[in-house]
Amino acid sequence: MFRVRSPQDFGAAAVFIAIGVAGLYFASDLAFGTSSRMGPGYFPVLLSACILLIGIIVGIRSLSIAGPAVERIPLRPIAVIVLCIIGFGLLIERAGVAIAAAALVLLASYARPGARLAESLALAAAMVVFVIAVFVYALGQPLPVLWSR
Repeated sequence: MFRVRSPQDFGAAAVFIAIGVAGLYFASDLAFGTSSRMGPGYFPVLLSACILLIGIIVGIRSLSIAGPAVERIPLRPIAVIVLCIIGFGLLIERAGVAIAAAALVLLASYARPGARLAESLALAAAMVVFVIAVFVYALGQPLPVLWSR
């Protein structure tokens, strides 16, 4: 029987293999074509095969080379970032890009333990200036800067 010597690599291999197999399955209905006349399934099949091959290589490596154990998944940063994404979607049109960017930078700073308010406020101010300069003025995106009427 095989003994897993690197649980992190084994988990990564399982994810790669699952993605590769799913890609091959979903691309199986598409015409493959040839190298000179690629069909719509050519790139997805080759990419999925490469991902599957990487998964197999990492899986074999996990059985032969010792590695670290799987660490605990930090839920706080994941939850805060998901809330920030949802919050940005809700705030961008109602409160404007300036308030949305500032509020979400301040909220995102709490994903990291030991966040300092002064640093977060400085980053929020810089982010507001950057977002307005790039998206509203340089790219001309039709985003309200402040509350939309």
